[in-house]
Amino acid sequence: MAVKRERLAHRRKDAGHTQETLADALGVHRSTVVRWERGQGDPQPWMWVKLARLLRISTTELRAIFAAPDQPATVVEPAPAPRAEGPHLLTPLPDLGDADIGPPELGDPEQEAATVGSSMALMGDGVRVGCRTSDGRIIFVTMPRRDILRSAAAAAGATLVVGTASAPAAKPLLSPDLHPVENLRRLRKSLVECDNVLGPRDVIASALDHLRLIQQLRRDAAGRDRQGLMQVQAEYAEFSSWLYQDSGDHRAAQYWADRALDWSNAAGDHELTVYVTARKAQLAGDMKESLDAIDLAESAQRIAPPGSRLVAMARVYAAHGHALAGDEPACQRAYDEALELVTGPRDVPVSRGRWLEAAYVEAQRARSLAVLGRYEVAVSRFDQAIRALPASFRRDRGVYLARSAGAQLRAVGPEQAAITAIEALSVAVATGSGRIFGELASLDHQLQRWQTVAEVVQFRQALDSVMLHEV
Repeated sequence: MAVKRERLAHRRKDAGHTQETLADALGVHRSTVVRWERGQGDPQPWMWVKLARLLRISTTELRAIFAAPDQPATVVEPAPAPRAEGPHLLTPLPDLGDADIGPPELGDPEQEAATVGSSMALMGDGVRVGCRTSDGRIIFVTMPRRDILRSAAAAAGATLVVGTASAPAAKPLLSPDLHPVENLRRLRKSLVECDNVLGPRDVIASALDHLRLIQQLRRDAAGRDRQGLMQVQAEYAEFSSWLYQDSGDHRAAQYWADRALDWSNAAGDHELTVYVTARKAQLAGDMKESLDAIDLAESAQRIAPPGSRLVAMARVYAAHGHALAGDEPACQRAYDEALELVTGPRDVPVSRGRWLEAAYVEAQRARSLAVLGRYEVAVSRFDQAIRALPASFRRDRGVYLARSAGAQLRAVGPEQAAITAIEALSVAVATGSGRIFGELASLDHQLQRWQTVAEVVQFRQALDSVMLHEV
């Protein structure tokens, strides 16, 4: 039985906070504070210091309040809401608790000291899952892995699609024959190759384990060794940002991109700083923030070596920002400039962004054309991009298929869109890519008016089978 925490409510009021102002200060929803005071859940690990400061007590006093509740509370179980038709993975949806909480806010000295450890603990436990709500919509939430595993135990044989690995990764072993920085760079390269094939689900936990190890090594290093470790830590942070971006957790992706930018600047790695800034523009585009995408891309271009592949990278992400803003001439001009840079003579050598080829530029152009309503051209460009992909780039193929399906709905019709979407869904299930699931969730909503079309029914049932369901 849940037990009210009257002392917590009194302490909040004495500190001059309403439930809403306390929630705002912590960056959580008011319902989270309500649950704490009702005895339904505790704060996440990184929140204790800030919450204690806001309540004007020590963390020891705060933990005592949570550990010793006051009186039983009556918990009213809500009546089940109607579910969508089709197969169900887990019913009911587990209590999300503090599922919406993202990385810790920085700036508080006490909290800053524990930032890396606490945020990594969060990221290692957070799992992105798709959920079909009672009104038929699909939403994505971040849940603690322990809740997912506990609920999954009740669904024998079920396959749960999540955005992170389902088991903690083994601690990386460093070769005694190599310098730690070289060791870690080789390990990161192997993780990048795994991500290309498997997607983020089976890679995130390992990347975060490596970041913890680097932090430990930095404490004992000095001079150039410490700077080298800072640089490789920035590379891992950028990679972690990408993994969370692909898993659909944009808040975590922003957090790690910001850390990557801080660490690359501290390490004096200008090229990495440019690369991370361009990647932040890409993330802004995925979040449909057109102004941020354009401004961050232009910032990256200003500080990039002129004529380099990094300039081309910035132009690609600026182009999509222009598409989101509805400016087709600026969009097309930016893509043309990027294409000229990647296909022309490479007089400015850079070590980053070597994956940026003409096929990638055209695939991104196809996405932007779909945003601009040029669906037929977008479908054709996506087809070309998919044919040009190496077989090992399975996750990218799934992303292109899902985006192409959205364009096919307008250019060809719901039947072909649903067929392509089913193919993309198989890749989403295998990789846990939130980008693919996000595109398919959007398509699912658009296909509701064609619920009697056989191919649409097949796609929506297949999508339902890998979703949690709200009850």
